Amino acid sequence: MELEAFRDKYQEIMSIYRAVDNIDPEYFEFDKKYLKHIFKIQVNYQKGKFSLDELLQDDPRSSAYNPIEASAIRQQIIEAGKKIKKTILNLQQNDTLKTDIKYLVVIEGQASSDSYHNDDYFNNDVLSYQRALKLHEFWCNEAGIDFTNMEKCELVIAGSGEHGVPRAPRISKDDDTRNQRFLIHIVPVIGDIHLNSKVSALKHSTGIS
Repeated sequence: MELEAFRDKYQEIMSIYRAVDNIDPEYFEFDKKYLKHIFKIQVNYQKGKFSLDELLQDDPRSSAYNPIEASAIRQQIIEAGKKIKKTILNLQQNDTLKTDIKYLVVIEGQASSDSYHNDDYFNNDVLSYQRALKLHEFWCNEAGIDFTNMEKCELVIAGSGEHGVPRAPRISKDDDTRNQRFLIHIVPVIGDIHLNSKVSALKHSTGIS
C-alpha cells in the first residue's frame, strides 16, 4: 500500500509539471532547453522606458505610433496574466493527494542590447528589472492579479538585461528589439509529502520560506 501511495503521489507531481509546461500556447512558448516560458506578446518600449504606458506605439513621434494597437497589446498582457493565475489556481484545486506543493513565479525582464545611458544606474540590467516590476504592478492595478497574495505562491521579480537566456535572434544588425520581452518561470516547489500520519517522505531540499 505504501508503494502504491508513492506511485500515486509521483504521478500527480508529474501531472503538475506537465500542466505547467503546457500553459496556454497563445501567450507562452515553453523553452525546453532553459525550462522557461517565453512571453510571446511582443512588447516594444520607447527607448529607456519601462512602463507599459510607454510603448513605442504610444509615442506620437514614432513611425510606429498606433494607440489602438498599444491598447490591444496591453489587453493581451492582461489576458496572459489571467492565464497564469488560472493555471496555478487549477493546480491547487486539483491537488487531491494534498501534496505540499508551492509555486514560485518569476517575472524576468530582458532588454535589447542598446546602451541608452552612461550612468551605471541607468543601464539595461536595471531597466529590465524595472520593466518586470512594472509588469507585476500593471497586472495588480489593471486586472487584480497579485501573485504575492495567492495561497502557496511566491513571486520573484528579476532583470537579466542583455545577458539572460534564451535570447531571440536580431531582426537585423542594428535591431535587437525582439529582446525587449519577458520570460515567465512557474516552478513547482515540492515540500514534505506525507504518506500517512507516521511517515514523511520524498523531502525536497528546496522550499519557500
